[in-house]
Amino acid sequence: MKIYSLGVVSILLLSTGCASKSFVQKHLDPISCRVDVLENQNASLQSKADSLEARVAALETQVSQAQLANKAMLDEATATASASAQRAEAAAAAAEQSAQRAQKIFELNQKK
Repeated sequence: MKIYSLGVVSILLLSTGCASKSFVQKHLDPISCRVDVLENQNASLQSKADSLEARVAALETQVSQAQLANKAMLDEATATASASAQRAEAAAAAAEQSAQRAQKIFELNQKK
């Protein structure tokens, strides 16, 4: 009787403990679909990230070029301002000399 009971219990445990192919497939299909959806979303996000990285690189290049152009314009403006200042100083010196000459001429005319 013990052997018979042990055999029945063993058969019951083995028959209920094993999953059939259809049971496994039924439970794996939704998981597989979710994994596929997540893989597609991941691929889409990776594509968008790559696109954004390319745009950032392009913008960094444009910013660098703009900074170089601004520096060149600043250097040119500085050179122009420096040259203008030198011309103004030369003109001021010439005006000072002319004023001194005019003062001397005026003083000579006053003495006569």
